[in-house]
Amino acid sequence: MKSRASKPIPIELNEVHEMVKNLADSIAVNYTDAKKAPFLKEKLLTELKDGNFNQFTKKQASASHLSKVLRTWSNDNHFNILLAGQRKKMPRSYNHFSDQNYFFEKMERLNGNIAYIKFDRFIPPENAGSLVTSAMLFAANSNAVIIDLRDNMGGSPQTVAMLAGFFLKKPTLININDTRATGVKQETWSVETDVIINSTNQKITTADLEKLKDLPIYILTSDYTYSAAEMFSSSLQGHKRAKVIGEKTGGGGHGIRPFKIAQGFTAFVPFNSHYHPITKKGWEVVGIQPDIPCVASDALRVAQISILKELQKKPKHDSKITDYLKELEH
Repeated sequence: MKSRASKPIPIELNEVHEMVKNLADSIAVNYTDAKKAPFLKEKLLTELKDGNFNQFTKKQASASHLSKVLRTWSNDNHFNILLAGQRKKMPRSYNHFSDQNYFFEKMERLNGNIAYIKFDRFIPPENAGSLVTSAMLFAANSNAVIIDLRDNMGGSPQTVAMLAGFFLKKPTLININDTRATGVKQETWSVETDVIINSTNQKITTADLEKLKDLPIYILTSDYTYSAAEMFSSSLQGHKRAKVIGEKTGGGGHGIRPFKIAQGFTAFVPFNSHYHPITKKGWEVVGIQPDIPCVASDALRVAQISILKELQKKPKHDSKITDYLKELEH
C-alpha cells in the first residue's frame, strides 16, 4: 500500500505574522553568527511588513519558503523550519547499526607497510569503541596510517576525541564549541584509552599502540566529508599531526537545536560554532582545506605516493619502494 502525502494544513494570516515575528526574535538571540543575526531579523520583518509572506495559506508551504530564504540570505544550510512531527528524532541506541559493522568498511595493509582504515560514520564509543581500538591495534606496527573519511558524514564528537587520543602524546584540547546566546565555550579534549586484553592463560600486550603517537597520519577527504569527520580532520591538521589529502570538505561547522516559534512550527537554528583552539579557524561553509589538494577519487593514490617518497628518504628503507612508486605513478 502506497503512503499518502501529508494533507496540506491551512494557516491564517495572523498565524503567519506570529510565526515570522517569533522566528525573527529567536534568530536574533540564538543564531551563532553575531553579524548576520540582526540582518536576518531585519530582513524577515521587512519582508513581512511588505506583505511578501501574505500569499501563504498552507503551513507546509510557508515553512518550506522560510527555510529556503533563510538559507539563501545566510549562506547557512542548517536553517530548517518544520511542522511538528516532520523531523526524525535521533536514535536512542545505535545497536541496529551492528549488522553494518558500525560503518567500518575496510582495514588493509598496503605496500610499504601502510595501514589503510576506512569508516563512514563516527558512531559513539559505547557501540564502535571496540572497532576503533581494533583498527588502532591493526595500524600500530605500520610505517604510516591512512584514514579514509571521503564517505564519512560525521557523528559522535566523543568518538573523535577517542580516535584523536591514539595519535596525540597527551590529552590535548582539539576543539572549542562557542554558543553565542550564552557565551559558553565548551572544550573537547582528546582522551586516552586504556586497552587491556586478557586471555585464559596469558596477558596480551597492547604496548604497540604507543607507536601510533609518532607515526605519520594522512586523512583522505571529499566534499561529502562532514561534521564530526571535519572535526577530526581539523583537530589533527591544526595540531600539525596529520596531512589532509583530497577535496575541500562539506563545511558543516555549526550545531543546531530546535526552537518553538508558533503553534505547530519548530525552527532549527544554528546556535553554536566549532573551531580549532590553535588556528582559531572553523569550517562552516569554507570546509577543511586539504594540505595536498586533488580529486577525491585520486586521494588514496596521492597519499600512498607521498608516504612512500618520505619512507624512501630513510637510510634503511624497503628496496621495493621504487617498484611500488612505479605502479602508482604509471
